[in-house]
Amino acid sequence: MVEGAGFLQRHSNVYIYVPNLIGYVRVALALYSFHIAFTQPIACVTLYFLSFVCDELDGRAARAFDQSSTLGALLDMVTDRVATTGLLAILCAVYPRASLLFLLLLALDIASHWFQMYSTLLAGSSTHKDVKSRSLLVRTYYSNRLFMGFCCVCCEVAYLAAYLLAWPQFQALGVVRLPPALLAALPPRLVAALPPLAALQRLGGLPAAAVVALAALPGVATKQTCNWLQLRTAAAGLVEYDARRMGGAAAARGGAGGAPAAPASAPSTPSRVTRSRAAAA
Repeated sequence: MVEGAGFLQRHSNVYIYVPNLIGYVRVALALYSFHIAFTQPIACVTLYFLSFVCDELDGRAARAFDQSSTLGALLDMVTDRVATTGLLAILCAVYPRASLLFLLLLALDIASHWFQMYSTLLAGSSTHKDVKSRSLLVRTYYSNRLFMGFCCVCCEVAYLAAYLLAWPQFQALGVVRLPPALLAALPPRLVAALPPLAALQRLGGLPAAAVVALAALPGVATKQTCNWLQLRTAAAGLVEYDARRMGGAAAARGGAGGAPAAPASAPSTPSRVTRSRAAAA
């Protein structure tokens, strides 16, 4: 820290770092968007999207002003999770018959990032984005900002489009006509579970918001795949950590127990076995 440094430099008051101030604004925008979610859809989407844009701005500010901090890194991750959780909870409310799907997406998002954060901290990293994963997809996701941005934007856009489709005025906006035979082939149970599909049959085509949601689906699928692989590889990292710790504890107990001397090559055997088992985990 630099005492007496300017506001736009690295100074001693981490709470008022520019990226952290942007983070506080993100939280306020997201919370207020949730507050008006069931009465003002356009304002809700606008505020939520502004909160999402601030996620990019805080990172740029941290790099531009050399104001990266542990508080900022954690605030960034927690705000991401809180915002996505809130939006998925709203989707559960507006689509009660599809709530299990949204709850599963919510659980996967939180669990994968929590496992990743804990695993990377045990490995000595300061953020869940500093990752050396077994998965090429996860490594690419965290090392390529454009790829990460594409996946995250697709997810948020798809969720927001699904939210807008719960409102009648957006179900009839910008309809793209579809063949009647295709509409008639939709499974009745699926139509009953998802009101936008019923509107699709009634209108004879896809609303503009549905077209946007469908266009974002590849990014959504990639993001959820990354979350699943992240959860698996982070869990494997935790198992390896436990194996190393138990191997070290066993070696310490063996050294302090006064057991008869073993052949020169014997002490290394347990640790080699432990490492082999950890590598296979």
